[in-house]
Amino acid sequence: MSPVTTYTSRRGEVPCGDADLYAFLTDMRNLQTVVPAGILTDWVATEDHCSFRIEKVGKISASLSEALPHSVIRYDAVTFLTGKMTIEVSIEYISGMRSAFYLAAGVHMNPIMKMFVGDNAGRYLDSLIDAIESYTDYHKVRGCNQSL
Repeated sequence: MSPVTTYTSRRGEVPCGDADLYAFLTDMRNLQTVVPAGILTDWVATEDHCSFRIEKVGKISASLSEALPHSVIRYDAVTFLTGKMTIEVSIEYISGMRSAFYLAAGVHMNPIMKMFVGDNAGRYLDSLIDAIESYTDYHKVRGCNQSL
């Protein structure tokens, strides 16, 4: 198996409590709502699994692999481009109405693929942070009464 390369994101914040953010992100049917329109195609999702296509990346299949209430969520994914990867979301309590979060990705890549991907994986994580932060419907998330 190829060595794992780890990428980490900057800190993100949302106007939603940690329990509500956890509930929102552990239902994989919600993930499409935080991604800007037009990026994903062929979207199919259940509560704990989703698959979709991204241009220049190909088909991605992801499953919820671990969920520690209100603190850590792990997804396992498989892509044609890189193979197996793990995405981890760490949730941090700020207040009942605000949470911080970090993303980390562990990607199995051979050295040639790592050279090809370069800094793009970190940029994808940062764009995902931006998408989660700019989601405009947190006021609809259970228990949250503060909008962006």
